[in-house]
Amino acid sequence: MSERDDILARARAVADEDEERAGVAMVLGLEPAGDPGTSDEVSPDDGRTAELLGRIWDVLVQDDPAVTVQDALAVLAASELRPTPAVGASTSPGLAAWRPQGYVLPPRVEREAEFGRVRDAVLGGRLLRVVNYHDTPLSRQTEFRAELHSYAERFDPVTARDVWQFMTTRTWNTSRPGILPAFFDGFASAVTCAAPLLAETGLVGWFYPPTEFLDTSPGEQAAFAARHDYGVLEHPEGRLAMTWDELAVLSEGHEVCGHTATHAASHHVGSDDEVTRQVRVPVDRLREVCGRVPAAWAWLGGSAWNGEAPGDRAVALAGIRLLTSNAAMQVIPR
Repeated sequence: MSERDDILARARAVADEDEERAGVAMVLGLEPAGDPGTSDEVSPDDGRTAELLGRIWDVLVQDDPAVTVQDALAVLAASELRPTPAVGASTSPGLAAWRPQGYVLPPRVEREAEFGRVRDAVLGGRLLRVVNYHDTPLSRQTEFRAELHSYAERFDPVTARDVWQFMTTRTWNTSRPGILPAFFDGFASAVTCAAPLLAETGLVGWFYPPTEFLDTSPGEQAAFAARHDYGVLEHPEGRLAMTWDELAVLSEGHEVCGHTATHAASHHVGSDDEVTRQVRVPVDRLREVCGRVPAAWAWLGGSAWNGEAPGDRAVALAGIRLLTSNAAMQVIPR
């Protein structure tokens, strides 16, 4: 099989996998404030990774005009990061990942510019390995245990302090490359299944709970999840969402991040009322429960920082310093 055919097969396998499934591997560029440029010295590994990312991007954009850098990074991670490379029936008609309702594909020139920024970050050694989990039911605990142990054997845990130090000094506290397992949407399964596995492996989880989900009564949580585009793998008896007390316990050894009140996309948060509901109130509640400002912020759909967007401006004013997008972890400008 040629490299082009292999890239396309992996891309279709990744696209076949539900984007809300547990364990979506990604590589993110790290974007400090200002223009970081590239390193004077490029390591052989970073140069090889950047070249591979470039070849993946070239193949994908020739085959599907709707792809974004996220899709190229997912293919890179599927080949380089996951314990078992992505495989599938390759039945997907396109190569683009799932997009939230109302998503508008940026013009090609903007996507090319974003690719250039991410490639420069990888070339300069500014990259972060991430695995995005959502629902992690106990019925798949054996699978998750194998994945997390594999990551722990190869990589070191990463805290917000580690990321911030790298953003400001270009050095890591870790002795090996870091891995960031992220758990989105506040599922109770993150407590019953994922948290014990993090304790086994010593990895630090980053948890992104939509706050109104935690406030919803157990009998209404399934309907809430369906209304707000949650990827529910299983519907257990009792609570689908974790409790605030459980989140407080998680915050003692892990990072808690903001993910709006309901699971909202940035482009849906325009009015002052919506900014208050989706940003100000969640940040205040997370600070109250966890005793600190959320470590990072993420919007549904993983949109990048936009200083013109009311929601993003409110995130900055709340004192949050990092934003997680589909392609990068960014320092939020002051």
